[in-house]
Amino acid sequence: MSCLTAGLLQSCSTACSGGVSRFYLASIDDITSITETTGAITAITMQATKVFYEFVPYQETATFVENIDRINCNSAGTDTLNAVFPCRSQTVREALEELLDCCCGFVVIHEETNGQRWLWGSTKAINAAQTKVGFPAQLTNVNGVSGAAITDQNQTTITIEAKVTFQALPVDSAVVVPV
Repeated sequence: MSCLTAGLLQSCSTACSGGVSRFYLASIDDITSITETTGAITAITMQATKVFYEFVPYQETATFVENIDRINCNSAGTDTLNAVFPCRSQTVREALEELLDCCCGFVVIHEETNGQRWLWGSTKAINAAQTKVGFPAQLTNVNGVSGAAITDQNQTTITIEAKVTFQALPVDSAVVVPV
């Protein structure tokens, strides 16, 4: 039985700007269900009064990296988001402290500068066969620096990671975030 059904061609007319412009986090416990239809997220149901929270890092400082290895016919990898928030402050500290205290983890939706949104960090069954396995995203690192010179950036860099067995899923443009 063949496992290939299509190839991949690159269009010269497609521009793909890089970077993450914003991301949304929701506690994994605040999500009731996630619906995937034909490979895209088409609905997210939240517990009553619960929402995703928006985080907007400094321009051109946030990245998303997806690394999936294929070993012995099994896939395993890590989704990683790095983001910089300038001007260390009590407000930044308090927001990050909440993330550090959330041991159950998060579902992440990140929006790239080209407008495409991606969902990752979910343990919720997102397809009927439940063949996709992932773990909630966690805040794995907070690095605050004051800088040395007056022209140095005073900032906090965070890293959010999730262990996954599948690639991040696109979020349909009809899905309103925060949901």
